[in-house]
Amino acid sequence: MLHIKEKLQTFCNHLLEWSVQPVEALTDLEVAESGYKKGHTPPAEGWTKLSYLQGRDRHFWIRTKVQTPPPQEGKQYLLRFTTGIRGWDSINPQGLLYLNGKMTQGLDTNHMEAFVDGSTSYEVVIYFYTGIVSTPFPFQVELVKRYTDVDGLYYDILTPLEALDFLNENTTEYRQILTALEQAVNLVDTRAPHSAVFFESIRTAREYLETEFYNNICTTEGKPVVHCIGHTHIDVEWKWARQQTREKMQRSFSTANALMEKYPEYLFTLSQPELYRYLKEEAPEKYEELKRWVEENRWEPEGSMWVECDCNLVSGESFVRQLLQGKQFFRNEFGRENKTLFLPDVFGYSAALPQILKKSGVDYFVTSKISWNDTNTLPVDTFLWQGIDGTDIFTSFITARGARKNHDFGRISTYVGKINASFAIGAWDRFQQKDYSDHVLLTFGYGDGGGGPTREDLEKQRRLSRGIPGVPVTKMDFLLPYLRTTEQAFYENCSKLGRIPKWIGELYLEFHRGTYTSMAKNKRGNRKSEFLLQKGEALSYTDLFLGGSYDQTGINQAWRKVLHDQFHDILPGSSILEVYEGTDKDYAAIGAYCNDLIQRKLSAIAPRLNTQGGTLVYNALGFPRNGTVSINGQTCELTEPIPAFGWRVVSPFQPDCAVTLYGLTAENPYYILQLDETGRIVSLFDKTAGREVFSAPGNEFQAFEDFPYRYDNWEISDYYKSKQYILDAPASIKAVHDGSRAGFRIEKVYMGSIIVQHIWLYSRSRRVDFDTDIQWHQQHQILKIAFPLDVHTDSAAYEIQFGHVKRPTHRNTSWDAARFEVCAHKWVDLSENGYGVALLNDCKYGYSTEGSVLSLTALKAGTDPNPQADQGEHRFSYSLLPHTGSLQDAGVIREAYSFNQPLDSMAVSKAQGVLPEAFGLVSCDANNVIVETVKKAEADDSMIVRMYDAFNSRCVATLTAAAGFRKAYLCDLMENELCELPFDGKTVSVPVKNFEIITLKFTK
Repeated sequence: MLHIKEKLQTFCNHLLEWSVQPVEALTDLEVAESGYKKGHTPPAEGWTKLSYLQGRDRHFWIRTKVQTPPPQEGKQYLLRFTTGIRGWDSINPQGLLYLNGKMTQGLDTNHMEAFVDGSTSYEVVIYFYTGIVSTPFPFQVELVKRYTDVDGLYYDILTPLEALDFLNENTTEYRQILTALEQAVNLVDTRAPHSAVFFESIRTAREYLETEFYNNICTTEGKPVVHCIGHTHIDVEWKWARQQTREKMQRSFSTANALMEKYPEYLFTLSQPELYRYLKEEAPEKYEELKRWVEENRWEPEGSMWVECDCNLVSGESFVRQLLQGKQFFRNEFGRENKTLFLPDVFGYSAALPQILKKSGVDYFVTSKISWNDTNTLPVDTFLWQGIDGTDIFTSFITARGARKNHDFGRISTYVGKINASFAIGAWDRFQQKDYSDHVLLTFGYGDGGGGPTREDLEKQRRLSRGIPGVPVTKMDFLLPYLRTTEQAFYENCSKLGRIPKWIGELYLEFHRGTYTSMAKNKRGNRKSEFLLQKGEALSYTDLFLGGSYDQTGINQAWRKVLHDQFHDILPGSSILEVYEGTDKDYAAIGAYCNDLIQRKLSAIAPRLNTQGGTLVYNALGFPRNGTVSINGQTCELTEPIPAFGWRVVSPFQPDCAVTLYGLTAENPYYILQLDETGRIVSLFDKTAGREVFSAPGNEFQAFEDFPYRYDNWEISDYYKSKQYILDAPASIKAVHDGSRAGFRIEKVYMGSIIVQHIWLYSRSRRVDFDTDIQWHQQHQILKIAFPLDVHTDSAAYEIQFGHVKRPTHRNTSWDAARFEVCAHKWVDLSENGYGVALLNDCKYGYSTEGSVLSLTALKAGTDPNPQADQGEHRFSYSLLPHTGSLQDAGVIREAYSFNQPLDSMAVSKAQGVLPEAFGLVSCDANNVIVETVKKAEADDSMIVRMYDAFNSRCVATLTAAAGFRKAYLCDLMENELCELPFDGKTVSVPVKNFEIITLKFTK
């Protein structure tokens, strides 16, 4: 048997060896240690001779000099760097090369060569980061020359040769490739490599392949097209802190820039404005080069969001700010209006997103992570994704993956692909909607500091774009043109076929379910910051409206901290300890800024009141409410409602308490609550409904062994329930009284951890509150709190951004079973006809509901990549709200907002100012509408009001604004005016559809 294919591979191996020859090894390298660089100038002192580099997470400057020989035709000169470390990992050593003082290229294990010119003297300086490598490793530099024709023939042969691995040997395409390559190889005289005869034969072989193979046999006609988009996925933080990301951006752009200079067809796409801001601040001269590529239509700044944020945990308003800040940056810096949300690596996608995107001027959505599902394969790759309100957005999945011999497409695709025959075939094989489009997407390039695409990718792309037999044709492209081309083909074929692929509801990722819970304090910081900022904005606009000021710069800076920390490896809890040391500082700074802002604004209002004195109570929510405030150190339930986005001065009063305690029983006008000796609630009798709330003891703390089969801090594996430990040791229980509320203080000890909980009943509120403090010192244990409810239902309602979804509580299908852990925001509700129970929380996101047992996931405590995850102090609150009627009729949604946005109070003295004792900035008459946001417009001093239908119902909502506004406009989420609305100076009415988000602008 002739081993022709093996012969060709062996020949390629030799060609690669013959294509490069050493010129000079640079042995006079010097090194100086440094921290993170400031600017681009190496230190003046501290230089020693370099032998080895070592040390985890260290920085060095390395320098030497080289003189290149005169230029010669058919040769390129290169500096080649070696570290002895092979393969790529985002924590590998990485460097930044400067030639004669100019930042030239990033260095990593994928990019260890740099082009240099002939007859030039170079000062070679490398700023080098050791990564997370503790063992010593060498660092060597040599000058080499590359023979361009030998290198060219290598790729001429290798690119089609690789296709043979995925073609049937009996096909015409296989034989065409094999025959042409064998004939070309037979033309090469290898007896004396690098001789004149050798080089002449190399050129002959290339001419043969160009004429007989690439021009004659290869064709692009009638073939599917793989749209190749140069890209490097950069996590803004993950296994490194943000300062290292600033360096990764400099390295990655420099590498892309160096290749773009050599390959004029090379196009590059990068999302995340924050990365661009890093480059602008750290290397303004490189940022100007990037802007030049954008102007020349070689670089595409696209993606829409400030960072590629998590899409389960962030609030609806945070989604809006991600898009507002992101699109604004790309518009201001590059004149580009982003039309695509590009989120290749995010852990599931809220069903609120389609409407948010469309109302932000975003027409397309792209991801690939959903292919990581551990149970089911989403049956569509190009489709319309419909959100909870009925909005559709055109969606395209990246289907890139290496091909398989049997063309089994498998499940998982990647956003860090390569350009070769395997990926071209694999991307097309993996694509499921071949009857709707013959266009697929391949984003190629190493991520996270790996430097993006390589020269090998670009060389192979040149050959694959010619249409190699049996392989889809490749085309260099941008995101937006690809999506428009695909969309056109999609709709044309939908019309022909008479059907439209559509996915309705959330894109739930059946993987990474632990990210709803990991790093609980970080999630608490996010929730508290979101609400604090919205309160600060509303109160600041009230002050501006009354003649004061609005700190737009400070508020935007605080928001950008929140947006940064919502990145999809930060907020989900999957980063290293150093990242969370940074977020702790961020959230502390946000809290300090917002609390100071709030107090300053209240202090500015107080002396302007016309009042006899008392307590000024401020309500930062869009509906009037009562609630509690602390007066003289006691919790007081208010009897008068506080206006929406406004205040009321209440007179001092002595709180009365309608809660009685006896033994382990508490009773108020609504409930009789009984505890057992472990602190569980063995009975919660609803006096109003005349029924028991629980079917078994509730508020039960449960621990589960947690060793997921991979991705420790990301995952909760379905087998976690096989080892359950009930925290049923006797607890210390004491009666507690606080103004108009009373209850019990419960202290539990579990192994090395302590749980202290206050359970409160109120005189006037139907809520049962649980204030919880935990000192947690266990690892690889999930802590859940279970509520077996005496409610008959097969579904539960879960709050998401700007609405809610219903999910089954059974495991009938594989799709149902895969949702054993799900995400929700401020509330979950289990209801039967006429009765239900809601569980509210102030900073938790993970839930499991099976049958009528609702569980809140409190802590996870994995160890990789952060061994300290969830260790130490935790503070959170949750609340049970049994109710008659539906969750809508019972006011569950407004109660959840009130639970998360406390009233603010301040003692005020008698004053004779011009402001009334009661004031509201804006309110709405529709019970189904939540007015969530009041802020100053980005462009001027107009008032932006954002609201949404929370019930899945329609209405005409009438808003009443404080006197002083002249006009009202309907806007999109980016604050662009759509139309003027009839406005009488006081009220404006607007139709609101199911779960619709409405943004209004009021101008003076």
